[in-house]
Amino acid sequence: MNDQNLRTPTASEARELGRRGGLASGRSRLAKKHGRELVRALLAQRELDPQIVKDLATAYGLPEKDITKEVAMHGRQMEKAIRKADTNAYKAVQAAAGYQDPDEANGATFVVHIDKATAEAVDKWTK
Repeated sequence: MNDQNLRTPTASEARELGRRGGLASGRSRLAKKHGRELVRALLAQRELDPQIVKDLATAYGLPEKDITKEVAMHGRQMEKAIRKADTNAYKAVQAAAGYQDPDEANGATFVVHIDKATAEAVDKWTK
């Protein structure tokens, strides 16, 4: 290592560098916040293909007026997790529901309550 190229900043230089870093950090956090707000606004929109709305409302027993882009996306993820046994889709659904990622759970478990008919259908499907 070439110690001749290293130097310690003066107090005023360190203060200025810290100020610049803080301002850049603030701009970055604000940009991320605006991005999250935009995505949330887009997910809340109800402009979807009418056939998708009708299919989801029928499949999940929801009123058509409650079907948003977010509901549609989560519904499709659940279908993918169930029909194709897609682990990534399963993890996405669990994360959206607020459950801890099983890879990071450190032995923690969670309980899902389902009706008897669904439990029997799952048992039949997994055998």
